[in-house]
Amino acid sequence: MKLVSLRTAFCGLSLLAAPAALAWGSTHSIPLFESQMATARASGSPGGTTVVRSEIKTALDSFLSADDGRTDAAEHAYLAGRIATPAFLAELDAPARDYLLRYHELNDAVATPFTTDVSTPAQTPAQLLGATGRLVNNAWIQAGGILERDGVMNQTTLQWTYYSAFGPAPSTFSVVTLAELVAQLNSPVFGQAPSSAEVIGALLYLSANAGEGARYYVSTWVDTYGRTGPGDIGGYVVASVNEDRDSVRFIEVMTWSQ
Repeated sequence: MKLVSLRTAFCGLSLLAAPAALAWGSTHSIPLFESQMATARASGSPGGTTVVRSEIKTALDSFLSADDGRTDAAEHAYLAGRIATPAFLAELDAPARDYLLRYHELNDAVATPFTTDVSTPAQTPAQLLGATGRLVNNAWIQAGGILERDGVMNQTTLQWTYYSAFGPAPSTFSVVTLAELVAQLNSPVFGQAPSSAEVIGALLYLSANAGEGARYYVSTWVDTYGRTGPGDIGGYVVASVNEDRDSVRFIEVMTWSQ
């Protein structure tokens, strides 16, 4: 097994990101979130006066790509207050509430990653997914969990576990539904759609770990070191986390190269 201690790497790399983080923060993101929510509640919005999933997702992006890329303690506490307010939740439809709760759980503002133990399974991707094809031939799989179950798979831990296990730094992991996960797995790999057998195999492998909690996350990655040879490569990574949030399965798929 590969023991992944991420704390040292995280501390060093977080210092590099600090200048960008200092440029924004809750004084910028919270008013932006509230403005987005006001727009979502307008009668002419996609959901009318009810906030739908796509609208809460856009509003919550105020704390990520529209800000410094990470939900900090002040932002997390603000969202906790919103979640604890029945009148606020009443404005959201069920899928929007579900997304908000899953976002708040994943992006918990814990800055230091928990130590994980992940490795490449003994079986090949073809054996694990029970199929062959464009997706399987360009997939790398890693699986493992929190060391001694001391912690949870939050945003920080997912990112740094992936970074240590696969190499390239991923973008922020996003909460996805099962339908969105299916759509991601069906996306083209080097210009060709994967087979249904590959997609079903990947879904079965991921859902066996996720269980009824259905915690699925997606991110993108770029490797400028050319893991497979000269030239940049990139693609997406999907992850499933179990109900106790101490176990993870990653399927990384390379979809393009230069």
